[in-house]
Amino acid sequence: MLLIPLIIVLIYFPKYIFCLSCFKCMTTDFETDTCSDPFNPIDNRLENECLATSYGKNGLFPARFCVKISGVIVDVDRNVNRSLLRKRLYLRTCITDNIMDSTRSSSSTGNFRLKNFNEIKGVRMQGTITLCSQDGCNQANLLTKKSLIILLIPFFFVNLCI
Repeated sequence: MLLIPLIIVLIYFPKYIFCLSCFKCMTTDFETDTCSDPFNPIDNRLENECLATSYGKNGLFPARFCVKISGVIVDVDRNVNRSLLRKRLYLRTCITDNIMDSTRSSSSTGNFRLKNFNEIKGVRMQGTITLCSQDGCNQANLLTKKSLIILLIPFFFVNLCI
């Protein structure tokens, strides 16, 4: 008798029971950056059951989104090292709150500011923020995966003909 409600809970509420797994990395060395695109998941950590802070709350909570932030640093606050200007920064992590203006949008391109976000203090960037809600989805954008497949198809056919 208790089996039916348990099955319904497991089917209907999986996002509340299980945490999202996201890649976590950040550009720390601009010369040998393993977080940049093209992204290699072997060089970076996939954090299972990713936990993150939530705006206005204390503690860590199950992540609802994986995020990839990439762009060029165009300005920094006074207390930030100015040598970061014009450097390309990549950040992949998990978050609990939707940081997009629209709930329909999963990607935003333009100018934005990172303030107290994963050890980044007062950086203005021009680039892209992409949200997704599937395990490991912040490893590469869909366009990169499709481009790779399209590039490999001719090599596959050439090898078949030889």
